Amino acid sequence: MIVLGSCSSAEKDVSTDLINIVPGKNIDTTTLPKITFEDSIYNFGKVAEGEIVRFTYEFENTGNGPLIISRVETSCGCTTAKDWSGSPYATGDEGKITVEFDTNKRPGHQKKSIDIITNSVPAVKRIYLEGDVAGPLTE
Repeated sequence: MIVLGSCSSAEKDVSTDLINIVPGKNIDTTTLPKITFEDSIYNFGKVAEGEIVRFTYEFENTGNGPLIISRVETSCGCTTAKDWSGSPYATGDEGKITVEFDTNKRPGHQKKSIDIITNSVPAVKRIYLEGDVAGPLTE
């Protein structure tokens, strides 16, 4: 037995036109989405080695088209990103990306980059997490 179902919303429809932006083509950028972060750099100050640093970056689609986040890439395996949606964000919609940094075996000054790959121009928006990790955590 095959069951077919559909849930649709005109605002949430995704076409290949929203994600296949060809660089160098004459593109009217006023019709594109734009990801704007409230804070693009978070300084966590000084923490003890072994702690997990968490920060939630809040953003808004300040452009004029549906924003699609296709990937979020971190600069190393000690940093992870979560809580973002692959569904389109309409103009004015807000979202969040939570980043966690595991300071275990990472003493000293740290600056981690997080690349958000979207369907806007430019396609990559980079945000940062930085601070100092002191010694090993003592118990």
